[in-house]
Amino acid sequence: MKKHLLQLLIPVAAAVAAFPHGVSAQAYPAKPITIFVPFAAGTVTDMVFRSVGSGMSKNLNVSVIIDNKPGANGIIAWEHVVKRMPADGYSMAATTNSNLSLPVFTKDLPIDPVKDLAPVAVVAESPLMLHSPMAAPWNNMAEMVAYAKANPGKLNWGMSGSTSIASLNTYAIMQQDNLNIVVVPFQGGNNQAIIALLANDVQLLFSTAAEASANIGAKKTKGLGLTGLQRHEAVFPGAPTLAELGYPAQYGVWWALNVRAGTPRPVIDRLNAAARSALQQPETKTFFAKANISAAETSPEDVAKRYEEVSRIYQNVAQKANIRPQ
Repeated sequence: MKKHLLQLLIPVAAAVAAFPHGVSAQAYPAKPITIFVPFAAGTVTDMVFRSVGSGMSKNLNVSVIIDNKPGANGIIAWEHVVKRMPADGYSMAATTNSNLSLPVFTKDLPIDPVKDLAPVAVVAESPLMLHSPMAAPWNNMAEMVAYAKANPGKLNWGMSGSTSIASLNTYAIMQQDNLNIVVVPFQGGNNQAIIALLANDVQLLFSTAAEASANIGAKKTKGLGLTGLQRHEAVFPGAPTLAELGYPAQYGVWWALNVRAGTPRPVIDRLNAAARSALQQPETKTFFAKANISAAETSPEDVAKRYEEVSRIYQNVAQKANIRPQ
């Protein structure tokens, strides 16, 4: 009898131990959850996670709070989750695929943005459009390359931060075509970079589909090429992909939710289910449609595989572009 009772209690004890402070899987979540966003309020990234967070709160029956911690190319927000918050699922780190490129650019990082964060779900993705001011004396990539070669050092290429996916795309193009273009990084998202583009202070910029389509539609900028392998005729009629134009390894942006490594798997699964549910909310679908963003329903395993594959690709791009961590 005692042996039988012990056999029954062992799984229960293990389940209780898996949750900090004895919280059971059924009781999670018992308090508000915070998503730490590494970009300023009002950016596309901020709005993506506000939309998803709102949908998750309906599924989880607790508030999902957005806490903006911009700066240091995302490290401030991610380090806060990794070093200051417990691994209990109540603190989430919002990331884009820029967190995979960070080790390419930066040495002596205080955290490993891949190993120290456990993926929950990629929730959304979007191609990037390379666009230029209407005043630019070119209308396509070939004309831009010819102009840049004839005017070395006279063009400015804006980018959001200095360690973004757009940065890798930028350097890959300049390396492939042997272009001498001044790189101008902007912090805190793409808003300031777009202002500079519209003022013709920078002549080239990768932007999300939402950002680019608004300005191209208003005839304030003109598109040169899209990341990814498929055209988006409904949004950018006639716009070629950069892959079509001979530029490999051009990537768009995705938005992902992560927790501190060591968070119990049942908690991760609960958050993943809530994220999937949020993508089905009418309000989220409406926002994504307006922002030209695609929902992405993924499992933690899907995300981990994507992280591994893309990290390897970014390292290869960095080597070819002669980028060294600094």
